[in-house]
Amino acid sequence: MSPNPTRRSPSGRSSSRRSLLAAGCAAAATGLAGCADLLGPEELAHEVEAYNRRDTAHTLSVRVENADGDALYRRTFEIEGDRAREGTEPFTGTPTTIVVTVDDREPVEREWPDPNCEQQGTRSAGGVDVYLLPDGEVQLEPTCDTIYAE
Repeated sequence: MSPNPTRRSPSGRSSSRRSLLAAGCAAAATGLAGCADLLGPEELAHEVEAYNRRDTAHTLSVRVENADGDALYRRTFEIEGDRAREGTEPFTGTPTTIVVTVDDREPVEREWPDPNCEQQGTRSAGGVDVYLLPDGEVQLEPTCDTIYAE
């Protein structure tokens, strides 16, 4: 009989192979520990995109406020005629009001729209498309694009 007999499990496999496999899995788990925290759940964010449907260039100033009147988002868009400004900076918080000023006209203040994205089956915080229409009126359309905070 050899001095170091290999122990066999009831299935007949070597226990040293099982030990090696267990050690390898433990090392891999240790090496990956903390990676899930890096990928953690991303925070959904809102966004505002602006569209100029008029023939001439205009300046659209947009401010989004929360219930306390604090600005969550503020941006001025210089948009040529019949152009858009998309892919703007995302923002977080709970918006309640959006204020749009076209050129030097009186500001247009509206409630932040609730697009009910979750009810539509979309994971989104909700955003707004701001349109300057050909007649000069401002129109808001809610969106359900999935945007994450940066």
